[in-house]
Amino acid sequence: MKSGWRLWLFTFIGLVYAVALLGAAMVAWRFTDPQKSGLANAALPLILSGALAVCSVMALWIRKDRMIGMIGIHLGLVIPLIGALALAWRGWERLQVDGIGSPQVILLGISAVLGAFVFAAMLRTRPPKEERAKPDAAPGTLN
Repeated sequence: MKSGWRLWLFTFIGLVYAVALLGAAMVAWRFTDPQKSGLANAALPLILSGALAVCSVMALWIRKDRMIGMIGIHLGLVIPLIGALALAWRGWERLQVDGIGSPQVILLGISAVLGAFVFAAMLRTRPPKEERAKPDAAPGTLN
């Protein structure tokens, strides 16, 4: 039984998280001190958002080009985990400066926890090993 829905769910989760990170970047930009550039606060979520969106779309190519699909799946799994760690680290640094009530600290904490949940959800919904191992069409055929 084919489970193509898992691949679509994997991609959907990745794209929704990318949009959530994009929203977090816009909120981080908004809460920046007017005398400072907001790019420093928005850079990490923007980079993670773009990378995850690309990897999520690459995962859909597994049936046409296995190597690109596998790169998309594996990087799509690693990016939320690395992002959660990086956002938690950045949140800890901001906590030392701004204190617990800062909107940026709260936003970074929520984004880090969400990244850990997205990693777990993507790990559970990745395609089974049997489906990842063999493409639909035989090599050299048009399908």
